[in-house]
Amino acid sequence: MAAPHPKRANRSHVVDYHLRLLGLVSSDLIIEEGSGVKSVARTGTGAYTITFQHDPGLFVNWNTGLGAVTLADLKGYTICRGVHVPATSTASATLAFAVFNSAFAAADLIAAQYIDLTLSFSEHGF
Repeated sequence: MAAPHPKRANRSHVVDYHLRLLGLVSSDLIIEEGSGVKSVARTGTGAYTITFQHDPGLFVNWNTGLGAVTLADLKGYTICRGVHVPATSTASATLAFAVFNSAFAAADLIAAQYIDLTLSFSEHGF
């Protein structure tokens, strides 16, 4: 049975990837939820790269959220995405992002801090 109010978009065949990532100081992020994601590797202080298990398609958009056991620990934090690099015959698709603290400095997530991401990809190009 079809949904009474189906999702509509200006691009057909959009697929959303939902991720919940747990922080660890100076380490790769732990993927608590993230079907289709191979890894989220730390590449420097506050810098991370998502690597996909297969080519997700044309990058459309992302939405982010931060969470923590102690909410005040994330006061002033923000997340900025870098460039999506499509898969090739020899390399997996990736998407880089960085986390910044309230002092505008790159900052790693620590234990009990989370990033929630929804990444949208289109199965078809322009």
